[in-house]
Amino acid sequence: MQSAELRRIARAISTVENRAVGYEDMLAEAYRLPDWARVIGITGPPGAGKSTLVDAMTAHWAQAGERIAVLAIDPSSPYSGGAVLGDRIRRNRSAGYDNIYFRSLSSRGHVGGLTETATDLVAVLSLFGFRRVIIETVGAGQADIEVHETADCTLVLTVPGLGDGVQASKAGLMEIGDIFAVNKADMPGAADAQRTIEAALGAAYMGNPGINLRADTARTAPSLGSVSPGLAALYRRHGKFGEDAQCWVPPVLTLVAAENQGVTELAQAVDTFIGWSQQTGRSQGRSRERAYAQIMRALSALLLAPYTREAGAENFPAIVAPWIDRIAKGDASPIEAARSLFNGTLAPGTQRR
Repeated sequence: MQSAELRRIARAISTVENRAVGYEDMLAEAYRLPDWARVIGITGPPGAGKSTLVDAMTAHWAQAGERIAVLAIDPSSPYSGGAVLGDRIRRNRSAGYDNIYFRSLSSRGHVGGLTETATDLVAVLSLFGFRRVIIETVGAGQADIEVHETADCTLVLTVPGLGDGVQASKAGLMEIGDIFAVNKADMPGAADAQRTIEAALGAAYMGNPGINLRADTARTAPSLGSVSPGLAALYRRHGKFGEDAQCWVPPVLTLVAAENQGVTELAQAVDTFIGWSQQTGRSQGRSRERAYAQIMRALSALLLAPYTREAGAENFPAIVAPWIDRIAKGDASPIEAARSLFNGTLAPGTQRR
């Protein structure tokens, strides 16, 4: 990519991320694209080697001639609000390709491992012709699960020897993974880590890793009315065993990303899942879920705008301040304040400005 194009992409991302003038028009155009870039989300606990894997996978796809963008979500600084930008120093194999665009983003205090604008930024990158976007989450551990709302394929990465069993086998991460991978497989305990994840998956899945036809599965999945929301989400994304014509069982692969071992096989598994998801129509369902999540975020931002404290402001918004004083004195509760503000009534003695 030429420097002029890189500057245009950078300006577009900053415009959308900062909600600057013109961002709505840009998103209106981007969201009308008939086909978006394929999104691969990579998440997992700290130290799993996410950045090293992103570097290896982008180099793999770039070598095949694909136009790839990477969004690396970093923790936000408590002082500046910006990102640490540490992921740039781990770009080794991918740094020499001019068909890769890399951007570090601050989470801006948003929980869930992403930035609130992640899906919007995927739309913008699609507008610039990128066919694949890799999102690397903050890496805060078990709570780092929001990426599955945006990604077409979510890859959960772990390593051996994390202490209390395997972090990836905890609730939350187990419910979002389309593919699981044990990195640093040359370390002791890698096989045990792989078996632990496979055992955890066995509680919800049946059949062989990858695509399974209905005839491949003997058991019948519980009805959606009798399962947890997480399990119901798995059925929607991967199929309901014994009923759907095809189902997906997340494979658990091993690799050594730093040595580029197993990266090709992992990339092939990602493309297999995305292809299966498109063929079975499940990608369309995921797109609808993604659209719903974005509507909720946009609606929340619009509804909260009159009550939101501006960055750096010392005083609270005038419409909220009286309620804050009452709560601090023990004369009211937050839910009373919220209901009153929602219904358009003010705290006693307050005049609307």
